[in-house]
Amino acid sequence: MTYLVGEVYVTPTSSAIIPPFTSKVGKTLVRNNNVTISPLKKGGLYLVKYSPLPYFMEVEGGNVYSFEVGGRYEDVIVALSQLENKVVFNTEWKIVDVKLNPVNFNCDRKFTVEILTPALIIDPIIKSKKKRFTNLFSFVFAVNFMDHFKLDREEYKEMITEIEEKVREEPSKMRYATVIYAGKEVVGMLGILRYELLKRDESIFRVIENAIAKGIGSSRRNGFGRVKITCGEE
Repeated sequence: MTYLVGEVYVTPTSSAIIPPFTSKVGKTLVRNNNVTISPLKKGGLYLVKYSPLPYFMEVEGGNVYSFEVGGRYEDVIVALSQLENKVVFNTEWKIVDVKLNPVNFNCDRKFTVEILTPALIIDPIIKSKKKRFTNLFSFVFAVNFMDHFKLDREEYKEMITEIEEKVREEPSKMRYATVIYAGKEVVGMLGILRYELLKRDESIFRVIENAIAKGIGSSRRNGFGRVKITCGEE
């Protein structure tokens, strides 16, 4: 299975006020449930307001912003082919450009995961609305394993010990951030997570590619859990 990230460049025709978590713009332009959508980006940074208060953000008319559409190659191509200019938050957003970035991951030993938007790590052991705050590899990438291999929770639970025999957690830097999404306070995990491969396994690489394209944790379609994953240590 091949994964792809499409970066869509857009411009609002006039200045507008938008919510503090800005993925609603991309979600409105891309009406496809098979892909994930990132918040808006400007200058390489995601436009997310970190605060427990509902502060809004402003975009300026004529400026170029972008957002990412990630998923299986075929799903992303279909989603991008359906793009069209739309009015969102009282301004028309025009499509300026689209760039395609195929996802390929191959690493000999150590790799680093930089969490760029708050990640909502599910509990793969106990079904719960509560999120986990951990760098445990089998938890951080649980959604990706289940998504890539089409596993349910019980099937995945049987794999966890085997997965942890293949990847070891290294000293990591984690912090927690609060954002307002859809009027509700959401606490997610940010930081830099480091891992070491103990056994070379192509299935691990495919799961990591799923994470690069679609993000980690739950609510990925809403822009949570966007990551940058690189070989070596940062």
